[in-house]
Amino acid sequence: MTRLILLGLGLTAAAYALIVVRTAWVIVHPNRRWRPTDWEPLPLNPARVQFRSADGTRLAGWIKPHDNPIATVILVHGLGVNHTVLANRAYRLWQRRFSVMLLDFRACGESEGSTSTCGVREVEDLSAAVDLCMHQPEFGNAPIVALADSLGGTVALAAAAQRSEIKAVFTDCAPVSLRSAIDKGFGAYTGLPVFPFRRAVVWAAERITGESVEDFSVEDSIARIAPRAVCLAHGHQDPLVDVSDAHLMHDRAGEPRELWLEPDVGHVLAAQIHPDTYADRVADFFSRAVASDTDASRPGHKHRVAESPVSPGTPTPETNGTDATVSAQTGPGP
Repeated sequence: MTRLILLGLGLTAAAYALIVVRTAWVIVHPNRRWRPTDWEPLPLNPARVQFRSADGTRLAGWIKPHDNPIATVILVHGLGVNHTVLANRAYRLWQRRFSVMLLDFRACGESEGSTSTCGVREVEDLSAAVDLCMHQPEFGNAPIVALADSLGGTVALAAAAQRSEIKAVFTDCAPVSLRSAIDKGFGAYTGLPVFPFRRAVVWAAERITGESVEDFSVEDSIARIAPRAVCLAHGHQDPLVDVSDAHLMHDRAGEPRELWLEPDVGHVLAAQIHPDTYADRVADFFSRAVASDTDASRPGHKHRVAESPVSPGTPTPETNGTDATVSAQTGPGP
């Protein structure tokens, strides 16, 4: 009887360890062939480029200059996906007079690299993309801005805190930290119960990547982006990242800052807001941001601090008192 009990405990422990290691392995080894369900080849027809991150990892990118650009937008994907998730948005921004660049982070899509580091080294990947845009003759001297999804938004904010060349950042459902995202979305993302798997999976992921991934955060560094503009978009029904993260980052960010909250949508607004409504909102934000940055750089100009659309905590008719910001009209997904 004792032998059977020990055997059962041993098999249970082995199964637990197998589940933990496999889950961690899948998280840091994204499916390179991942595509959105509605994906089609880009009507944008961008040129493919290659560049290297700080540690030498070769990265894949796609660029499409505009003849008369307002700015150059770097589009930044989130965890476990690749540049194709942003392809339609890149096309619509190009139609609205923006040069665009898409990239695959390390270990994603067509880029090299053995493991994703869940944002830690990806900051260097994005910084390398900024360098490429700065030295790409087709882009000229257009200001550089970033549109970023989910954990890619955290990466973009971290990079902007380090790189003043990034003149504005628009994030869509970004977590303030990976720890916060894990606390909220572990079960929805992995399909496993938080207890007893959460700590073990994170520990295994950190052993595989060699990085302290759970410590990746912009809670303190986001304030260093000001006076460059930040817009934080989020949905109240997001199962992966809590909307309180958007409020926290908005509170920590300097001016100018904006908060776009939607009460009836989930993770990443772009998938649930009418594509042209979304593109218009992003294009308007970037246009105002780079115009303000240009004005501020003129000799003798005093920088005017922009106010958020609505003060935090002030109910509006558009949000029926549930949010502190104006809500755009929702429509069919892109």
